[in-house]
Amino acid sequence: MSQHARRAKGYRQATPKGAVKRGAPRFVGLRRAFALLQKASVVALVVALGAGLYHFGGQTLGALLQHPVDEVRVEGQFAQISREQATNLIGNAIDREYVELDLARLKEKLEAHPWVERAVISRELPSALSVTLIEQVPIARWGKSGFLNQRGEVIYTEQIDSLSQLPELSGRDIESAKIMRQYQDFSRLLRSRNLGIARLWVDELDTWRIQLESRTELVLGKDELPEKLQRFLRVYDEHLVQNFDAVERIDLRYANGLAVSWSDEYDVTIETTG
Repeated sequence: MSQHARRAKGYRQATPKGAVKRGAPRFVGLRRAFALLQKASVVALVVALGAGLYHFGGQTLGALLQHPVDEVRVEGQFAQISREQATNLIGNAIDREYVELDLARLKEKLEAHPWVERAVISRELPSALSVTLIEQVPIARWGKSGFLNQRGEVIYTEQIDSLSQLPELSGRDIESAKIMRQYQDFSRLLRSRNLGIARLWVDELDTWRIQLESRTELVLGKDELPEKLQRFLRVYDEHLVQNFDAVERIDLRYANGLAVSWSDEYDVTIETTG
């Protein structure tokens, strides 16, 4: 078939594979370059935003961490310390910023105060603290420099002027709870005769002694304390009640009796049985 015949039937000459037609626009490489440029711009934008957030967000977080405690709400029933003293005590114990403040350590500091039995602390956003202080309950003075709480624990403090109306107990610290229990038992027995205890102590020889509010001293000795006190009450009812103001000292260290010292220096021994 002649060249003229092939053109007449509509055939076109084949273009070799991979060949570029003459005059075709070269847009493929430009589109690829533009796409890469777009990706690079997005990455740069993300990096810039991240850096900005890190810088300014870090500053904001740092500012929050360094934010001071702006308010302290103090609650409690205050008898031995005033609300103002409690507020000052808490303020002096706060040693960190709000977020960094160790509440357990703060609680420990507050409870180290002799008149604070327990402290309950909580955070209240955005920057406040709520503190409830529970005071010790003094049951008796302990010597001249402290007091006993309701558990018989010795609490030493110089602030005992307000406790002058309480009885004074003393002895070895390790026996404080035992001494307080004996005081409570003795008080119940003596109150039945309208007698009150001003002082109870155990001396260096382990001898138990009581000074009544009338200033009469009872010497109980080392053992059989309840029995000796019951013996005293029997003798009191039968022989002493009418003239008890004249009695200075009663020694109960006898097996079946007691010795009475009178204010006029007259001593008499009253024998009893049982």
